[in-house]
Amino acid sequence: MGGETMHETGVMMEIVDIAQKHAKKSGATKVTKLVLQIGQLSAVIPDAAKMCYPFVISGTMLEQCKLSIEVIPAIGVCKQCDTTYNVVEKEFKCPKCASDQCEILSGRELKIKELLVM
Repeated sequence: MGGETMHETGVMMEIVDIAQKHAKKSGATKVTKLVLQIGQLSAVIPDAAKMCYPFVISGTMLEQCKLSIEVIPAIGVCKQCDTTYNVVEKEFKCPKCASDQCEILSGRELKIKELLVM
């Protein structure tokens, strides 16, 4: 496995642990759906997370669980002209004034949005 996949494997193992703890608290014995939100600027690569997912759920209460990933856009607001834009798509340059000074509003998230249990 490459370095990126190793990182995602560790992160996904932590997510599976968190999901299992929440499922057990609710008295569930099985998790059937997991929805993750991953920001474009987070340290997790969605495709790598999907690739390692089958390995990290093996032998857990998420073993048959479907994974859905929602990518949260990296949105910033220009500190010079207040233009809001996707900083990844525009390579961190404001499309209106070309400033590289922005405040990140979203895109760093990594969270469990939904957990369906039985």
